[in-house]
Amino acid sequence: MLTWRDLMWSVWRLLRLSFQIVFHRKLLFMGGGILVYYAILYALAVFRPGEGFSAIQALHILVEAPGTVLAIYLTMDLVAGERDRDTLEVLFSTSASHYKIWMVRLLSVYVVLGVSLVAMSTLSYFLFAEFLVVEGALNAFLPAFLVANLTFFFSVTFRSGNAAGMLSLGFLILILLASSSLRDTPYFLFLNPFDPPIGVDDTLWEDQVLVNRAGVAVLGCVLLFLALRRMEGRERLLS
Repeated sequence: MLTWRDLMWSVWRLLRLSFQIVFHRKLLFMGGGILVYYAILYALAVFRPGEGFSAIQALHILVEAPGTVLAIYLTMDLVAGERDRDTLEVLFSTSASHYKIWMVRLLSVYVVLGVSLVAMSTLSYFLFAEFLVVEGALNAFLPAFLVANLTFFFSVTFRSGNAAGMLSLGFLILILLASSSLRDTPYFLFLNPFDPPIGVDDTLWEDQVLVNRAGVAVLGCVLLFLALRRMEGRERLLS
């Protein structure tokens, strides 16, 4: 019988292996891309200060938008990468449930997303505009969580990392195009709870924010469940 120490050591080894498999060199490119993005925005803020952005805009431009793009980047080839390395069928042949295997992989994605969003929120606070660092990162995590699961669903459905990335990016573009009409409604993916619309009662706004954030979280979980069910159907075909 395993002791708690052995169990925790096994879990740690599994998580470390999952990090190595899922991310490989992604973290290096991810960090470089974020630094370049922030360097460009900082240069624009220094040399063209009249065209800067407010604290409300900063949360969207500096944390939420890059966070969702990061979610696509980390998730789009999660399945295709296993297939390219000829390890996908090996996963299906293991004694562990595929739910456990993929949840560990996705958990590693969520952890990296959360840490990255906190880091981006902190960096934005010191370089660009003052806003609630932790609350801003948590608010940005929910859209990133939904988009990550949407990308995972696309990657399982179409069995292509590029197709999953393009479809998720198209979804983001549609959301941004409709932002002007959805911004102050409970249906906007990037709803900013710290910017209530003028004339709306505070209690009503809090209810709208709660409905919006709960809806995004539930939809993300539903997409994750549907993707895992599709993966289970694929496993049955191979068994």
